[in-house]
Amino acid sequence: MVDVVPVVVLALVALALAWVTRNPLCDGDPSIRDLGSQCGDAGSTPLGWWSFVACWLAMVGYAVWNLGLRQGRGGASLGKGLLGIRVLDATTQQPIGFTRSTVRLLAHVADVVPLLLGVLWPLWDRRRQSFSDKLASTVVQRNALTPVSASPITN
Repeated sequence: MVDVVPVVVLALVALALAWVTRNPLCDGDPSIRDLGSQCGDAGSTPLGWWSFVACWLAMVGYAVWNLGLRQGRGGASLGKGLLGIRVLDATTQQPIGFTRSTVRLLAHVADVVPLLLGVLWPLWDRRRQSFSDKLASTVVQRNALTPVSASPITN
C-alpha cells in the first residue's frame, strides 16, 4: 500500500494541473462562443498537457526506482522495507536484481487472471509463493528483527 501512495498522489496532481490550466471558456458548448480551434483538446492548454506528462513521467520514474532498482538491488521496496519483508532468489537467498524484479512485477498479471488464484496460492503452497514468485523463481522472506534497508552496507 505504501508503494502506491506516491503514484496516486502524482496522478491526482496531474489531473489537478490539467484541470487548473484548462481554458475555462471551453467548458460547456464552445460553438456558442466560436472557439472551435481553441477547444480541440477539451480546452487543455500546452502548460496543462506538459504538466500532465511531467507527472506521469515522475510516476513511471518512481515505479522504476522503487519496484525495479530498490527492490532488485536490496530486496525491498519502500513498503516491503517498512513491513520487514524482502524478495529474494529462491535458491541463493540474494536480492534478485532489476530485470527479475521487473519481470516479477509484470508477472503479477498471472496472479490475478485466473480468478485471483495466484493471489490465494501462497495460502497452501509449501514455500508460500504466488504465481509471479514461481515465474521469477523468488520467495518473499520476513525479516522479523529489523526492517530491510535497500541500500548496500558500506564501511
